[in-house]
Amino acid sequence: MFPSEPSGPDLAGVVAAAQAVDMPYVVIGGFAVIAHAHVRATKDIDLLVPDGPQGDAAVLRFLEHTDAVRISDGRRLVAEDVAGAEHLRVSGRYGIVDVLRGGAPPLDFDTVSAHAETVEFRGQPVRVASLRSLVGFKRLAGRPDPDRSDLRHLEAIHGPLPIDPIPGLDC
Repeated sequence: MFPSEPSGPDLAGVVAAAQAVDMPYVVIGGFAVIAHAHVRATKDIDLLVPDGPQGDAAVLRFLEHTDAVRISDGRRLVAEDVAGAEHLRVSGRYGIVDVLRGGAPPLDFDTVSAHAETVEFRGQPVRVASLRSLVGFKRLAGRPDPDRSDLRHLEAIHGPLPIDPIPGLDC
């Protein structure tokens, strides 16, 4: 079993694993903040993945490929655990990964993926949330630290941030 707090997340390993099992993803969270020029520490990798049976199957392949176990109980996840789960927090050979499903537009997988940017990291392409999508996720989470802090830093870097109305937050 893997420790609940490994030394650090390996983005290159996670992305390679996602690509190896043909799992669509978009990096959101701390690594997306870093990709948008605010360098800070992060303990995990947040991946937004599509909903539905094909998405579930891809997530299960990813979890198996990375030897991931659920952090809360150290158990390997099976199809019933993954089916329709909005959030899975796992630890595997590449560190802690949060696998998330998008909600309503503009933070659903299709919209976020359509606007995602591809950046190169250690010689491989990585799909990262656009600044607009990242701002939406940070606004929705609304934690003083790191989310509001990230928004302040991103605004200092990029100027006024793009803001889309978020259902349940603005409407």
